[in-house]
Amino acid sequence: MTDTHMSQNTFFSTRKFNRDSLWFSGHFPGNPILPGIAQLSIVLDMIQQASSEKLSIKEFKRVKFRQLIKPDDLLEIQAVRSQKEPDTYSFMIQVRGETACQGVMTLKSKSIISIEGEKNDC
Repeated sequence: MTDTHMSQNTFFSTRKFNRDSLWFSGHFPGNPILPGIAQLSIVLDMIQQASSEKLSIKEFKRVKFRQLIKPDDLLEIQAVRSQKEPDTYSFMIQVRGETACQGVMTLKSKSIISIEGEKNDC
């Protein structure tokens, strides 16, 4: 389930992952929780969907994981683009109105490099 939209410099999305999602595979048997790397990837994916560029992560700052995310939890995701540093986003994931994850993410555009007439994604 995905619902994503953008308003000026703010990105919003809601997502829900069921118990069968690969994100929960092996993390942890009998007590599945959404791994932190998955949460960060979800934020990047949301921003990527609204962008015309291919983006990659350059840096994370002040990332805090405050609450476990379980299968079927409805995630409310928000990212706000910095006006001073347009490649930097403050983000937050909430579950049931409480912050599960928050931090700052700096992205970079994946450039296309020409090597002897060939184009390669970096």
